[in-house]
Amino acid sequence: MKTHIVAILAALLWQPALANESAEPLSAQASELVENQLEQQTAKKLSKAQQQAVAVVDALLSAYNDKDIDTFISYFAEDISFYMFPEQLMFSGKEQLIARYGAMFKSLQCVKSTPIKRIVHGKYVIDQELSESCSKDPEVVDKRGEVVASYEINNAKVTKVLFFKGK
Repeated sequence: MKTHIVAILAALLWQPALANESAEPLSAQASELVENQLEQQTAKKLSKAQQQAVAVVDALLSAYNDKDIDTFISYFAEDISFYMFPEQLMFSGKEQLIARYGAMFKSLQCVKSTPIKRIVHGKYVIDQELSESCSKDPEVVDKRGEVVASYEINNAKVTKVLFFKGK
C-alpha cells in the first residue's frame, strides 16, 4: 500500500514538471489576454462600492498623469488629509492640495503614476505605484521611484491619503 501511494505521489509530482519543460512561453498577446481576463474576474468579485472606489482612484491617477489640476482635485473631499505613515500629517484641505499639486504640475514637464499592484479592501484602495517625472524635457524621465499609497474613499470622494516611505 505504501509503495502505491509513493508511486502515485511521484507520478503527480513528475507530470507537471514534464509539462512545464515542454511548454513554450506565452506570446505577448496571449499574456495580455490572460492578464485582461484575470482583471475582469477580479472586477466581478468586487462589490459595487469597491468598484466605485477603484474607479475614483483610476480617474484621479488619469487626471494626475494629464496634469489636469481641476479634474484631479474634483475626486477629493473638501477636508482631504494627506499623511505619511504612520500618522504624520503632511497637509489637509483642498486649498493646500491645489497649492502643492498645482505648483508641481506647472513646474514639471511630465508626471506619471502607474499602479503596479493593487489591493482593494472595503473603502480602501492601496496601490504600489511607479512614479515618474520629467523636470526639463517631457521626453526624458529624470526621476523614477515606487510609491505605496492608501486611498480612503467615502461617498465617491477621496477623504484620506496615506503614503508609505520606502527604505
